[in-house]
Amino acid sequence: MNEQPSGRQWKTLEIAVDQFRQRMERIAGSSSGNGSVYSRLALIHQAAKAYAVETAPASITVEIEEITNPPLYEEDLSDDPVVIQFSYW
Repeated sequence: MNEQPSGRQWKTLEIAVDQFRQRMERIAGSSSGNGSVYSRLALIHQAAKAYAVETAPASITVEIEEITNPPLYEEDLSDDPVVIQFSYW
């Protein structure tokens, strides 16, 4: 059974989808967005982790728990924010 680290805390962020896309583009190093769905999922996770690390106060470990409403496709036109739930300790 997995033990929860002591001092673990949880946080939720809401990021505008346009900001999130821009972060993904910076991470990818281009604005083309023509990768496979699998590489796009990796970019989504990396962008979410970057936001989490920026807001977690001097944590050693940050773990993404859930990402809601990520822009899975370039033509995804949702205005709903990307919600990132993460824990840190």
